[in-house]
Amino acid sequence: MAMPREQEEAARDPSADQRTSNELVRLIRKLRWIGMDEEAQPLVEELVRRGTASAVTVITPSRETD
Repeated sequence: MAMPREQEEAARDPSADQRTSNELVRLIRKLRWIGMDEEAQPLVEELVRRGTASAVTVITPSRETD
């Protein structure tokens, strides 16, 4: 069975995973910023499952200065 075109492109492009991870990080940060921490949690778990370095930047708790 042939792979869909998207999967073929992702397999050829090693940076595709990194772009996807970066998009997840951006979405997680936006969700947290607007107070939707519960909705962001499954996305954090997805980053951890992928084992990307981007997960560290999101998992690290922010330090509020106020």
